[in-house]
Amino acid sequence: MAKNYEILGTCQFDGSENIWDEYHPQQTTIWSNKAPIALKHYPYNRADVLRCAHCQKVYLTYTEFGGYYVDQRIRLVNPDLIVLEE
Repeated sequence: MAKNYEILGTCQFDGSENIWDEYHPQQTTIWSNKAPIALKHYPYNRADVLRCAHCQKVYLTYTEFGGYYVDQRIRLVNPDLIVLEE
């Protein structure tokens, strides 16, 4: 990750690499701005927590491994969307 970000921690936990289900009870998609940030579900169960050195905002980042590509993804954390249990 670029030097403009400080790594604060991770959302990964033992067994998280085996969980591929996403959490969308309101029929959102992973690309929706209102999609929940469900820490026990993919992709956030594989995410690292970063803070921008310039704006101090917190982001989640993870690597998407597609069939022919590797893509670094990042999402701004909206605390109102965090789901801890489900």
